[in-house]
Amino acid sequence: MFHDLAGMHENASLIQIGFSDVGRPIHAFVLTENRQEIKSLSDLRSLRDGEDGKLGLLINNAIHPGEPCGVDASIEWVRQLFKNPIELASMLQKMDVAIIPMYNVGGALNRNCCTRTNQDGPESYGFRGNARNLDLNRDFIKMDSQNAQAFTALFHAFRPQVFIDTHTTNGADYPYAMTLISTQPDKAGPVLGPFIRQVMEPFLFREMSKREVLMAPYVYSKGETPDDGILGFLETPRYSTGYTALFGCIGFTAEAHMLKPFPVRVSATIALIESVVKCMEENEEAIIQVHQTEQNRARTMGTAPVRWELSEKTTPLAFSGYKARREISVVTGDLRLKYNRDSIWNDTIPFYNHYEISKESDVPRAFIISQAWKEAIERLQWNEVEMHRIPQDTTLNLRVAYVEGFSSSPRPYEGHHMNSFDSLRWEIEPIRLYAGDYIIETGQKHCRYLMETLDPWAHDSFFTWNFFDSAMQQKEHYSAYVFEETAAELLRNDAKLKLEFDAARAADPNLPELNWLYKASKHFEGTVNRYPVYQSLD
Repeated sequence: MFHDLAGMHENASLIQIGFSDVGRPIHAFVLTENRQEIKSLSDLRSLRDGEDGKLGLLINNAIHPGEPCGVDASIEWVRQLFKNPIELASMLQKMDVAIIPMYNVGGALNRNCCTRTNQDGPESYGFRGNARNLDLNRDFIKMDSQNAQAFTALFHAFRPQVFIDTHTTNGADYPYAMTLISTQPDKAGPVLGPFIRQVMEPFLFREMSKREVLMAPYVYSKGETPDDGILGFLETPRYSTGYTALFGCIGFTAEAHMLKPFPVRVSATIALIESVVKCMEENEEAIIQVHQTEQNRARTMGTAPVRWELSEKTTPLAFSGYKARREISVVTGDLRLKYNRDSIWNDTIPFYNHYEISKESDVPRAFIISQAWKEAIERLQWNEVEMHRIPQDTTLNLRVAYVEGFSSSPRPYEGHHMNSFDSLRWEIEPIRLYAGDYIIETGQKHCRYLMETLDPWAHDSFFTWNFFDSAMQQKEHYSAYVFEETAAELLRNDAKLKLEFDAARAADPNLPELNWLYKASKHFEGTVNRYPVYQSLD
């Protein structure tokens, strides 16, 4: 269908941006004022480089192919534009548009009728997991899929200021046909955050109301039903809008309500796309300025928040809901929840959409990483991070972190197990580096991406996604019966060590004595649990 649309208008192109894990290509449909056909990502990059900050809107569809509202909505929206050449020309004077028709191609090919159990249509749709059974909306940092590589290539070639990811909800029942997740304003920072909260969100809700499409913030209920309030969603960088925010791009997730008929969901998604476009048209200069200011801020950050936690602060939210009741289940005999669509309540509920910084880290002058960690380096390269290689073997005094305690999830999650810290210890140490290792200076527009992948505390750091697990394992050990003589000699010849050993034994009756002496001796390797991304502070 998008191939046909691209052939219908001189301002439209369809390009291949990469491949999916199932081996089929992923495409982008591009609308631009430029009459020259865009045939590749290279052409698109050249176009955007020559436009000096022109607005860009990127729309992603079918990251979850069982939620296909955006696919049909994008087709119909483009058809309507082609029928109104004045409106199309006016839009393209101010912005370029790129649409990914079908992101999760593998999941889309796995068609069925019924896996979206609670959803009202369509008759058939794709499956949430991709060809590797990955949820692609958890893959934007770890980038295990070829899909993520394709998205990243498009994103950095196109450099949009605004992004829409189209979805369908799960969860509660309520009258709203559309719910909205915005880039969380507090997490977005002091430039993007106020603009989202004060300009874009009010505009979108007003515009949807004018179009007579009911919209609420995404309903993530604090309790079992929305009556007790709803929670703002903290979309960390594993999610699409959390990822795009790292580069100064404001993201919106369209969550059409699962229990509304499919045509209603499609119409609501079209209305939201049109509302975002109108907001961009009427705030063109402000959006460009905010985007540029955020990228400049990233280059000069002295500290950077890397973790957030929900605040108890709330915002009053006018909300309409269906009255909920409990009745006896005919299946289990237990109490079950049921919504009565004939009984609508209107009230003000608390909206918990404020987050506080729980961890802020100093931004080093540079990160240094060995070429041995190729999986991490590849992801930095795919995201066009500026790096240079050390020309010859050398030793540098660097800031080094030691992991003093961490835990790992017992079950795999999206192909990984998740790590979390207990504590870190920082030291300044001479580190031996080799020709070809990487120095990554932070004074670049991708600094926020660097902080939220390389700082070990970050929600979705490479450490969190267990990229560095092999650094957390001791390699050399000892045999107790042999080390007994060595330990005795150490204590005879080192009075200071003997005093420290006696103090440790007095403080801990269960002290593993030989192991303590081993770790205090020159025989211990010393690099176990050393976080393998170092920091230069000067």
